[in-house]
Amino acid sequence: MRKMATRDELLAQALRLAPEDRARLAHELLDSLGDGPPEDVEQAWGDEISRRAQEVLDGTVELVDFDDVLKKMKERMEQRRRR
Repeated sequence: MRKMATRDELLAQALRLAPEDRARLAHELLDSLGDGPPEDVEQAWGDEISRRAQEVLDGTVELVDFDDVLKKMKERMEQRRRR
């Protein structure tokens, strides 16, 4: 009879997967925990988008250039890889 892998063994195997496969696995695992998103999720996202758009129009938020955000994200990812 084959021994079932431990959580640590499964994690080690999962971390060796390609990023796309890890993302798909994570999504499937999260989906397995419940019945999916609440029925009102679309309404909640619509409300959030409206709120954020209004903040931009009102000038109450600081806009950040996408290239700057992308650069910072890449720097953070590189720092995490080095750990």
